Amino acid sequence: MQNGKPGDVIKGEIKIQNNDNTDQEVKVYQTDLLYNLQDNTFYDNPGSHKRSNAPWIQFSPKSVILKAKEIRTIQYEITVPKNDTLKGTYWSVLMVEGVVPIDPNQKGDLSIRTVTRYAIQVVTEIADKGKGSLKFLEPTLIKEGTKLFLAVDLINNGDHYIAPDVSIELFDDKGVSVRVIKNPKKGLYPTTSTRFRFDLEGIPSGKTYQAMIVAAGLDNVDIGLEYTLYF
Repeated sequence: MQNGKPGDVIKGEIKIQNNDNTDQEVKVYQTDLLYNLQDNTFYDNPGSHKRSNAPWIQFSPKSVILKAKEIRTIQYEITVPKNDTLKGTYWSVLMVEGVVPIDPNQKGDLSIRTVTRYAIQVVTEIADKGKGSLKFLEPTLIKEGTKLFLAVDLINNGDHYIAPDVSIELFDDKGVSVRVIKNPKKGLYPTTSTRFRFDLEGIPSGKTYQAMIVAAGLDNVDIGLEYTLYF
């Protein structure tokens, strides 16, 4: 993630390496990136949404042949538009993909190729403008086999990328803390959503609990949701 202001020119580089013992052709191209709490990820055409910084980016080379064990550098330059309305986080992806030729020895009408590609997120943060804003959706209980999870969904309605620490604390009907459950951080770009799953294994069932759900790390301000839980 790189900070900038309208009119700034930001330069960077990406190193790529061929770990094989044979030459490898590689192509580099742009896409956008969006995802949601249903675990759907969308790599759409560059510039497909209003927070894409793909149109700001120039990069070179777009194609290269890497010799065995060779390391090369992709140079890129971000020109932030001179627009005072810009605020918050803008992002896109540079895809690095190996070009795999079709095997002429394959038989039949259908040819199969296995392609490996790497998505490198290029993020521009407009300094000192915009704010983050998280919103909780209604938590839900999910059962998978014998396991029970509390699913907590968050949407980023703000302008900035946020990676909150999300945890829940369960209290029994006497107000005594039963357990604190933490979850690894997940990043949220503006307009995206994600799901945090909390494993309830080992917590006695057939009881009512008060769940205090907290998302920390939003401009040093914690936001929370209190939820009555029975299972």
